[in-house]
Amino acid sequence: MGAPISTTLIVFELTGDWQTGLAVMVAVSLSSAVSGNLVHRSFFLSQIERRGVHLAAGPQAYLLATFGVINIMRRPNHPRAAPEERLKAMIDEGLYVTDTATLETAMPLFETTNEVFFPVVNLKDDQMTLVGALFQVDALKAYNRALAATAAEEHS
Repeated sequence: MGAPISTTLIVFELTGDWQTGLAVMVAVSLSSAVSGNLVHRSFFLSQIERRGVHLAAGPQAYLLATFGVINIMRRPNHPRAAPEERLKAMIDEGLYVTDTATLETAMPLFETTNEVFFPVVNLKDDQMTLVGALFQVDALKAYNRALAATAAEEHS
């Protein structure tokens, strides 16, 4: 269950026997070590993880999933938009993100490819339409603002 201290204290309280409590402490310690190496998280965190919520990684990981690419991208009419020719070439190479993606899926792409921006496309009825470009600097600024707001909320 991921609560070794509670388990030990409950056994001490219910039995009142220090020998049983000692045996439980040894068993709980060993089982915690083994399960920690096999599962890497508690039963409850595993259940939450299956539902797509990544609490174990902390708020910084969860924040990435809350930002939609569509809200951060630069549209083609933006004064500092990416060159359309380069965007089309990147799409042909398979380097793009969809408009339904989040920063959780987009940020690793920046890391692995060292690109400054990615085309954002809309996939509707097997038709690919260019809707803008996601710049790494814009994604990092949005993420940084969210981290600062989270830190301010935690420390207020």
